[in-house]
Amino acid sequence: MSNLNNQRLKLKLHQLRLVPYLAIGSLIFYLNSNLDLNYIVKGYLVLMESQLCIIVIYLLTAKFTNKPDK
Repeated sequence: MSNLNNQRLKLKLHQLRLVPYLAIGSLIFYLNSNLDLNYIVKGYLVLMESQLCIIVIYLLTAKFTNKPDK
């Protein structure tokens, strides 16, 4: 029974890994939709901000996740 609960916990934690990406993506979309700029500039800003945020989130999760020692 304990093994079943452990598997459910791992599944929930795995599903929560998308939350930072969704939050940052919606924040980028909200902030850029309020700007009064050319569409090309808006698109460029979205791409640059998205790439930067993906890298930052990846590095932070890699730093804070516990990896088992071999």
